Amino acid sequence: MLEMLQMGKYGAYVWSSYGLALLIMGYVAIKPLMDKKTIVKELMMKYRREEHHLANVQQENKQEQS
Repeated sequence: MLEMLQMGKYGAYVWSSYGLALLIMGYVAIKPLMDKKTIVKELMMKYRREEHHLANVQQENKQEQS
């Protein structure tokens, strides 16, 4: 069993490659979840700015018509 884990003289290379691959796959899986919060916050701020701008334009139009 120990010989199988050591894989001859290549065990350190093989297991470190497996570990690195698992870390990268974990990062790729988790990163979008971490970014979602930031993206939603940015979109909400953009929506509020556009909503505020639209309200200002409508108010200016009402003032011009009066």
